Amino acid sequence: MTAYRFSISWPRLLPDGTLAGGVNQAGVDYYNKLIDELIAHKMAPFVTMYHWDLPQALQTKYGGWTNASMVDYFNDYATLCFQKFGDRVKRWATFNEPWSFIVPGYGLGVSPPKMLFGMKRRQYEVAHVVIKAHARAWHTYNDSFRAQQGGEVGIVLGALWGQPRNTSDPRDVQAADNFEQFFLGWFANPIYGNGDYPDAMKQMINGDSAADPRLPVFTEAEKTYVRGSADFVGLNQYSAVLIYASDHTFPLDFISLVMPDLKGVKDTSDPTWPHGASSGFAASYVVPWNIREQLRFFSEKYSHKVPFYITETGISEKEQFPPNMNDTWRQCFYMLYVDEAIRAIKLDGRDVRGFFAWTLMDNIVFGSGHYTNFSDPNLTRTPKASAKLYRDIATSGGFPEGAPHTKHTQDWWDWCHTNAPYNNDTETGAGHYRGPHEQSTVERKL
Repeated sequence: MTAYRFSISWPRLLPDGTLAGGVNQAGVDYYNKLIDELIAHKMAPFVTMYHWDLPQALQTKYGGWTNASMVDYFNDYATLCFQKFGDRVKRWATFNEPWSFIVPGYGLGVSPPKMLFGMKRRQYEVAHVVIKAHARAWHTYNDSFRAQQGGEVGIVLGALWGQPRNTSDPRDVQAADNFEQFFLGWFANPIYGNGDYPDAMKQMINGDSAADPRLPVFTEAEKTYVRGSADFVGLNQYSAVLIYASDHTFPLDFISLVMPDLKGVKDTSDPTWPHGASSGFAASYVVPWNIREQLRFFSEKYSHKVPFYITETGISEKEQFPPNMNDTWRQCFYMLYVDEAIRAIKLDGRDVRGFFAWTLMDNIVFGSGHYTNFSDPNLTRTPKASAKLYRDIATSGGFPEGAPHTKHTQDWWDWCHTNAPYNNDTETGAGHYRGPHEQSTVERKL
C-alpha cells in the first residue's frame, strides 16, 4: 500500500479530554512509532482525529457534544495532534461520519452516549457544535501550522447514495435530492456550499417557526467562518437505496426510522442488486456505481471545489467457523468498486486522489480482508484471498493491460454482477467461482 488510514484516540492522548488534565506521553509515543514505521515503509499516514471515542470525563462533566464548550476542547486536542505529529502527517480528517454518531447517539439513543431525546431538537444542536468544531480546527491549522507543515485538513462524510426510483418522475427526483440533503448535505452544504444548512432541511424542520427553530441558525459571521473550511472531502461510500416520493406512513423504512423530519420520502431497494447472504451489514447491497453518482452529485452541488478521497468502502461477512479464507465476494466487490472510481477519474474528470478499503483486520462491526485468530495469544493474522487481489490493484494503480489480476478481473466480470458470489455458504459451496464456461444461462442473463 502507499497510504494507511487510521484514527487517533482523543482519550489516549488526553485521558480527561483536556490539556489541563495532562498529556499521556505513552499515547504520544505509540502514535509516533506507528507514523514513523508507516513512513519508513513509504506509506503516507491519513489520520482521523475523531472516530466517535469521546473522553468520558467530557461526557460526564459537560454532556459531551451537547455543550458548545466542546468547540474549544476539540480545538485544543486538534492543536496537540498538529504539534506532535503534523511534521509527518499531511492529511488530517477532523471527524469521521458525524451523521453516524450524532443521530444514533443523540437522536435514537441506540449508540454511545445513548442520550435518547427523540428526533425533536438535540441531534441538530449537537451537529451544529460539531460543524463549528471542525471549522475551528481547520482555521487553527490554516493560521498556525499550514505554512510550516504544508498539510491539508478535511472531513469524512458518509451517506448512502439515493437513486430516484423513477428518473422520469420529477417527484422522485426531488425526493432523492431531499434525501441527499438530509444525510450528506447536512454537513456538506455548510462546509462546501454556502455556509448554511440546505434549504430543504430548513423548510422541513423549522417551517415557519423562525422564532424558535429546531434546526439551529448560523449567523452571517459563522457562515463565512464555516464556508470553505476544508481542503478535501472524504466520502465513505458503500451502497445505495431507491428513493421515491410518498406521503404514506407505511411501510416503515430506513428514512422513517432515522429521520422522520424528512417528509414525503420513502426508500426501497432494487431486487436486481446483489446482496450477500454472507454479510451482516445492512448497507451491503452491491451497487458499485453509487461511488460515481455521489462524486457527480457532490461536484455539481457544491461551489467549494476540493479533491476527493474514497475513505471507506467494503463488504462484510457473517462470522464463520472455520473462517472462509476464499472470500470471492470481497474480490468481486473491490473489482467493481475500484473500477467505478477509475471511471469517475477517467470518464468524468473527478479529482479522486485515494481509495481506502474498509477494513484491514477483522472488525466487530464489519468484515475484512484478513482473519484474526483471537484464540491465539499472538493474535495470528492470515490474509484472505481478497488481500492479494487488492494488493495487486493498489500497487499497480488499477487494472493495467496484461497484468494477471486484470485478466482475473475480466474473467470474473460478468459473474461478479450476479448474486452468486455474495451468497456465500461454506456447506453448499455457493460463492465459489466456477469459471466463465460453467455459468448457467440465468447467471449470464443477470
